Amino acid sequence: MLKPYVKEALEEEIGLPVEVKSFKLEYGTVRLTFVIDGQALVETASHYGVWGFSLDGIYKVTAKKFDYEGLILGEADLKGNFKREGKEIDVTGQGLALGAKIDYSFKIMDDVAQKIILKMKDARLEQILTLLGKPALAHGKVDIDVNMPDIGNGKAEGQGQLLLHQASFDRALVKQLYGYTLPAKSEISAKAEAKLQGNFVGITGEVESDLFSVLLKDTRFDIASKIFMGKYVLDVKELRIVTKNKLTGAFKAQGDMKLEGKQFFVAGKSSSFGGELGFSVGKNAKITLQEISLEKMLPLFRQPVYAKGKVNGTVSMDDISAKSGEYDLYIDKGSLISKTFAQKWGSKIPVKNQFSFTSKGKIDKQKLRANVTLLSTLTELKLSSLSYDLKDKMLISEYDLLLHDVKALLPKSKTKRGETFGAKGKLQFRDTLIISGETKGLGKKVAFRYDSKKHGNKKAELNAPQILVEKVLALMGVPVYIKGTMDAKVIMTDVKAKEGTFSLKGTKLVTQSSAMKKWMGKALKMKVKLESSGTFEKEKVYMTTKLRTPLANIDLNTMVYDQKKKSVKSAYRIDIPELKKLQPYIDKKLYGPIVLKGVFSKEKKLKLTGNTTSLGGKINYSLHGKELRSTITAVPLLNILGLLGHKKFFLGQAYGKGTYNIKQKSGVVDLDIRSFQIKPSSLTQTVKMFLGKDPARIIFSSSKFHADIKKKVTRYTLRAQGSHSSFEILNGSIDKRSDTHKANFTFVYEKYTIHGKIRGSADNPKVTIDTSALLKEQLSNEKVQKKLEKALGSKAAKFLKGLNF
Repeated sequence: MLKPYVKEALEEEIGLPVEVKSFKLEYGTVRLTFVIDGQALVETASHYGVWGFSLDGIYKVTAKKFDYEGLILGEADLKGNFKREGKEIDVTGQGLALGAKIDYSFKIMDDVAQKIILKMKDARLEQILTLLGKPALAHGKVDIDVNMPDIGNGKAEGQGQLLLHQASFDRALVKQLYGYTLPAKSEISAKAEAKLQGNFVGITGEVESDLFSVLLKDTRFDIASKIFMGKYVLDVKELRIVTKNKLTGAFKAQGDMKLEGKQFFVAGKSSSFGGELGFSVGKNAKITLQEISLEKMLPLFRQPVYAKGKVNGTVSMDDISAKSGEYDLYIDKGSLISKTFAQKWGSKIPVKNQFSFTSKGKIDKQKLRANVTLLSTLTELKLSSLSYDLKDKMLISEYDLLLHDVKALLPKSKTKRGETFGAKGKLQFRDTLIISGETKGLGKKVAFRYDSKKHGNKKAELNAPQILVEKVLALMGVPVYIKGTMDAKVIMTDVKAKEGTFSLKGTKLVTQSSAMKKWMGKALKMKVKLESSGTFEKEKVYMTTKLRTPLANIDLNTMVYDQKKKSVKSAYRIDIPELKKLQPYIDKKLYGPIVLKGVFSKEKKLKLTGNTTSLGGKINYSLHGKELRSTITAVPLLNILGLLGHKKFFLGQAYGKGTYNIKQKSGVVDLDIRSFQIKPSSLTQTVKMFLGKDPARIIFSSSKFHADIKKKVTRYTLRAQGSHSSFEILNGSIDKRSDTHKANFTFVYEKYTIHGKIRGSADNPKVTIDTSALLKEQLSNEKVQKKLEKALGSKAAKFLKGLNF
């Protein structure tokens, strides 16, 4: 019947859930067994007196493990006596706790422990740390001896001691939690002494270790007012453990501390960062920075030392619990360290540079509102209307960025010295960083957005109608081969995985003569139209591209660029309306239209294969590195001669192979010309007049052409054989250096032989034949001689025959 009331009373007193196992009330005695929070078993038996509410009994407390809001007490087994008279309680006991034997006695008067006697030998340090809710970073033994039986008495005396011995850090756990490697022997020692004199307890203490040391001096506790105050000296050799990896480095400070009720106050000064850092923390807080070294502060926040200067300012919190206050920080005559920028980010900035930084803000109702300005010889950055919600951890700000000299920060860029670049927009951060805005100097409107997304894919988007191509090329460090505007759109659906889409379109682009000359040795200026689109997928880019120029139209289909391997592969189609327009840029005289189709790839070397049917028949070709090979099938000889700009003296169909080394500018061509004929001309009519047979009607059954190309000189031979005739050129030569074409040829028909020669240029050769020999041979013919005698008389005929042609 009484259990519910007992349960309610115990829970109100203890503040934790209680299960009453048994309760027995008899005249003058009471027995009670209950479990606290399902973990600690408490058994009591006592005599009681109704008048004055007195208790006198025994107790026993056992627990395998007791966990309260992350504070863990290991195995405990305590038993002893208790006595209560009114509001005063006397407790004595002994047992096992924190891995050690414990003997204790104390008296509770006015809710304060007094007359304390406590002895504990070899308590385990790791269990004490766990009890305090801290990682068990150290192992060791703690001895505690408190003897203050008269505490609370105005003339009381007593003492207490705490000694930590045989202690060392858990190096593996320190490394695991904080990434800090301790020396092999990382020991820790601590001792504290307390002396009771009347209503005051004087305390001295010292902790020494490889990580930190703490010294307490002039410290005392006023029992009557319950005020604890004193001085401290703190030397932290590594802040990572103390700040849970938020800060790093060494820190020294000294100052005063005070504890009154639940209000703790600490103040101090530190010169660890040069200058003076002052602080006071209590109900309110204030931090002052006087000539603090920036290069010493940057490592504190895990930043490389990229700048130097002096930091000054104040941070004030009117009410820490309400999180309200203000701050004012500034850096004058700061400078960036060019060596650090080169090593960390590959940026080359002037050795001599300056910057100033100012930031002011107020905190009200857990919201920070501030303005930040960075002015330097290199850049200007302004964060205006900055707002940070301390509760929601949300940062929102507008920004305005201006680079005074792009080349100073991006030395590989091709921008001019002093050329500016800017961006303006809005940023937002709460687990996820979102930046949006527009750039200045790249075009009419270049808008971008980046979303880092803590959960899900990081996204980025660029929308740039009318972007200036020359500015983009310059920023990329690429020579400005082309100028004009282009519509560009890039959407990265997953930045980390490098996935997204893009499209480019430019209709008013113009190549730049000077840059093209440096690239290809020729000053080429022409209008260009470009259209390209594709997708990003992991390390690869898939795209199609169309390029339109007055010289050629180029289509690159199913192009694949592998960013990891730095390789590219694509199908191509090149449509050249008139090869003659290319002559100034390729050092070759070619004529007529041509369409080339094929596939090219490049990783370490360029590989290209393709064909053309523009000349009739088919020409297959391949380029591996510098070696060009071709196979010719059923290509009309007239078309080949037309392509090369030679006189179309011959007919037939060409079959054969060719090789050419682009670097050495040398090669070999071998052709088999089927149905070879000499094209009708005034020359063939002349030969017909003498022979009575038209050479243009002769079809040679076997014809071979061979050419050796060495730079600007081509030497060739041609052998054609028919059933009753032959045609040979054995020493043909075309020299581009002197623009000359030389060759001697022999034409044989039955019993007649005609010799001739080719002179002039490749474009305009002159062909002549030796008619004197032909005439002489004809006049010696008896049939011809009789006809001449009959027509002219015997004397005239003999005269002609005797002439020396």
